[in-house]
Amino acid sequence: MKTAEGPTPNLAQTLEWLRKELAEMQIQDQRLLLTLRHLQNVLEELRAQSAHWEDARSPGATSPIRVRAGSEGRGCQPVSLRGLAQVLRREESRRSSLP
Repeated sequence: MKTAEGPTPNLAQTLEWLRKELAEMQIQDQRLLLTLRHLQNVLEELRAQSAHWEDARSPGATSPIRVRAGSEGRGCQPVSLRGLAQVLRREESRRSSLP
């Protein structure tokens, strides 16, 4: 039986590894949150563009897309497909490690 003097080196190493993994997971969570927010902005912009195109096709008619989107006039930034692709590539490179 082991005494309660302190953690064994193996346990200490395992706890340190877990701390590092949790810190990395927090960083990944923050990146995912930023990616999600960016994608939400991209979707709003696409909805606004779609509503604009719908309005251009049928003048005088109210577009159901515009009613749902409600994002025109919010000052959305233009969509950068290159930037979006870079963000998505970074998320694909997430590491998965085991002790």
